[in-house]
Parts: sequence; structure tokens; C-alpha cells
Amino acid sequence: MSQLTITLDDDLLQAAQDYARQHGQELDKLVAGLLQAAVRPAEPAVPALVRPSLTAVQRLYGSLKAPADFDYKQELEEGRAEQHGL
Repeated sequence: MSQLTITLDDDLLQAAQDYARQHGQELDKLVAGLLQAAVRPAEPAVPALVRPSLTAVQRLYGSLKAPADFDYKQELEEGRAEQHGL
């Protein structure tokens, strides 16, 4: 494996280190992953009808308030049982 030295503005370096730390990664592995994605051939895009846009999902975040004791797994189980007549 080879090493690469890059020069970054101090603020950018600090922000990148913070970002990597928040995402549980080492900065060098994060940069390597970004470079790998940049040089890898693009995969065919999934049609918009199949994949909801991230902004559409983000707009929904926080729009529903659930009780503190809400058990989504139990609700999911009950919904599936009702749907399939069990």
C-alpha cells in the first residue's frame, strides 16, 4: 500500500476528523473510501419510483409522535397478523 500526503485548510481538516470520528471511522479510511467511490464506475441508478428520495423521507421525520412506551415490533407483528388474517 502507498501513502499520500495532502494539504488541507486547518478548519477543513478538523471538520473531516470530527466527521470521521462521529461515524466511527478513521480519517484515512474515510478518504480512501471516497476516492474509491470517485474512481469506481457508476452503478446504474435505481428508478425514482422504486427508491423514495431522501428529502421526502427527511420531511416526514418527526411528523408522527409515538408514546414513550411504543413497541414498533409488536405493532408490526399485529399489523402483519391482521393483514394475513392470523
